[in-house]
Amino acid sequence: MKFRKLAVLLSSLLLTSCIDIGSNQSTTTSNQVSTNDSNNTGTSSPTNSVSTSSTNRNSNSNGDFTPGDIKLYALNDFHGACKAQKSEAGILKVGSFFKQKGKEPNTLILNSGDMFQGSLLSNTNRGKFLTEVMNDVQFDCFTLGNHEFDWGAEYITKNAAMKDPTSNYQTPFLASNIYEYDISTRVVGDYANLGKEYVTYTLENGTKVGIIGCIGSGQITSILSPNVDQYIFADPVTVSKKLSDKLRNEEGCDVVILDLHAAQDDIDQNQITSISPITQKKYVDAVFCAHTHRGEKSIVNGVPFVQAMSNGKAYADVTLSIDASKNVSCKDYNYKYFSSVNVPIDSNIQALYNTYLPTVDGSQVLATSDGQLGLDGTANPVSVLVADAMAWACKEKGNNYNIDYAIVNTSRDALPQGNITYEQLFKCIPFDNNVYICETLGSSIKYSLNKNNFTRINKNAIQPRQTYRIAIIDYLATHRNASRYYDYFPTLNIKGVLKSNSNDWCYRDITKDYLLHLGNISVNDYATSLPQHDKTQLSKNIN
Repeated sequence: MKFRKLAVLLSSLLLTSCIDIGSNQSTTTSNQVSTNDSNNTGTSSPTNSVSTSSTNRNSNSNGDFTPGDIKLYALNDFHGACKAQKSEAGILKVGSFFKQKGKEPNTLILNSGDMFQGSLLSNTNRGKFLTEVMNDVQFDCFTLGNHEFDWGAEYITKNAAMKDPTSNYQTPFLASNIYEYDISTRVVGDYANLGKEYVTYTLENGTKVGIIGCIGSGQITSILSPNVDQYIFADPVTVSKKLSDKLRNEEGCDVVILDLHAAQDDIDQNQITSISPITQKKYVDAVFCAHTHRGEKSIVNGVPFVQAMSNGKAYADVTLSIDASKNVSCKDYNYKYFSSVNVPIDSNIQALYNTYLPTVDGSQVLATSDGQLGLDGTANPVSVLVADAMAWACKEKGNNYNIDYAIVNTSRDALPQGNITYEQLFKCIPFDNNVYICETLGSSIKYSLNKNNFTRINKNAIQPRQTYRIAIIDYLATHRNASRYYDYFPTLNIKGVLKSNSNDWCYRDITKDYLLHLGNISVNDYATSLPQHDKTQLSKNIN
């Protein structure tokens, strides 16, 4: 067990409408737990005081500094991959591994976001199960990713407020660069308080570590627009540099880590690894990356950047060395596959798994396929199947909607040959997007179809200035660009939403009903080379 001193900053960075980061007032800390720091939720106005909470994990530690190594482990983009399958280790192994590592001295365990969204077992309880696991494991931080917003900020705040019933541990959610935003006036407001701005820990060897958690500024476009119209993501580098100076100068941190829900190439790497003129130290000593699901590892100006793929396939592993003068260097950095990990399953995590597993049943066989519907980049046969399902729904149950196109983006996974279960479909389409019936110009449709998948009902060549009726998922229909203007369909006119017996009917459940209707499917019917699915033939008449 370890002694760590956890200090949480609740004051905001002042932000102008140009997202310039201002300075904070000087503050002092205490070892008392602030009574207004229990939830840190919602969008209330931030304060200018620092609340600090302390946790004794090793009463023998006196905090004196000793040169040596610190270990950092990170998980990213788990996407609710609770069950072990193929290359995915599952939450039992992943959770047990991180819990074991977290008990080792001079070690921190991080989570870089997109933890919940992706499976039946996680989605149906809106991340509650995996938040309970994180609290049992005692992750040292959890940085919000774009998919944490898929169910709205309500569930971010609910999960952030949860505590472990035995230890009372509460995983710190980090949202360092998320601010309030008025979409009508384009004015940036206060710090949004969807998470903490940073956390600090004093390790057993006396090293004090600060962790900043940011989401990529461009990821505002990767979220259903209505869910984030009231927020804006400031530049991670600008925010991190300000917080780094504060962590080193005012909090006395020896090491600063950036836990980033973005890829290495999404930020200015030279800027974030440069020397601060204020502290004469590098702004950060390590960067953990996420979002693109890649395995990446590199060194920039002596600072390691690591991303460990996705879905519990791998973990990031970084060793930093601190000498007697408190100079920090990278000793080792890598991502490693869970397939090589041998760890006993923790009994608490097993008990949580056993509690939640019976609450879902995805075993229903929806249809049988004569082959696998695979993944082929953005040209995705599974998504063609979904588009066909949407077109069927418009005809069968859509109040006689006569559409010209059904449009969807891409799926997350393949569908197997043989029996297709609801759980397998859920893994392909874990999102709850509704289907809008809209009218828009042919020019907007053609632009969208070059990037997405579709079924074409209108056999005539598309005309840029002609108005067409489409069925399209809400994410695409309401998509805004980084400047917060509608970009995919600026001329869109929403006429209705598909429902089943007056109930919401998301595109996944439309596909479920379609598969049940068919009973058997042939993969040849969903080839992207077929004229009705082929984006290269949009300017042609087809049979």
